[in-house]
Amino acid sequence: MPAVAAGPFPIRDLSGGRADMERSILHARSREETGSRAARRTRRSNSIPAVLYGHKNDPQSILIDATEFVLLIRQGLTGNTLINLLIDDEKDSDRLTLIREIQRDPIRDTLRHLDLVHINLLEKIKVEVPVRLVGQPEGVKAGGILELKIYAIEIECLPTEIPSGFEVDVTEMNIGDSLHLNDIDLAGFETSMKLQRTVVSIAAPRVEVEEEEVVEIAGEPMLIGEEVDDESAEGTVDGDSEAPA
Repeated sequence: MPAVAAGPFPIRDLSGGRADMERSILHARSREETGSRAARRTRRSNSIPAVLYGHKNDPQSILIDATEFVLLIRQGLTGNTLINLLIDDEKDSDRLTLIREIQRDPIRDTLRHLDLVHINLLEKIKVEVPVRLVGQPEGVKAGGILELKIYAIEIECLPTEIPSGFEVDVTEMNIGDSLHLNDIDLAGFETSMKLQRTVVSIAAPRVEVEEEEVVEIAGEPMLIGEEVDDESAEGTVDGDSEAPA
């Protein structure tokens, strides 16, 4: 059973988590050549090399049109969006898929490679659903720092039941408060994550203590030409000096 993680693009589900969901359509072509040289030629031709991991089928090398895929991202594509993948425009090549991984160039931020997974509507899959915080915490108003520990919760569900996100109301949280996974309403979905894990907390404000400059007076050497207080000088003569014999 494949685990599907959300990719590095905007968190918004086009499907809305409904059985009658609208699905995105993505065209692909079969890819015969593999390897780094072939991949570079593919990218120069405005295509993205990709691999479709089958539902009980062998992995298939394909090409995705880069312009079409970027358009889907701008429309709100996420790792949980169902995609009808059409390979070589053949009717029997229509496969329901999810994005497993997106690889980007670390310098130019261009798309380098895609992994997709073929799914079955009647089989449960594991997906990561984003956590969405709602409200302004009382602790933050008092100067505390909101710390989100878990950005997404892994659940198991049917592809047609994937929720767009789990809302967590943090309005009543004060400094020192924490919400754990067992405090979150998962709407009946099962998760393999530990229920004791902290999802969000309000930490006390960090106080920076400024070091005061300490000026030492006693014991400092007297400078040449420095004027001496009369009382101090007299005390020194009276208490420490002896009259000459």
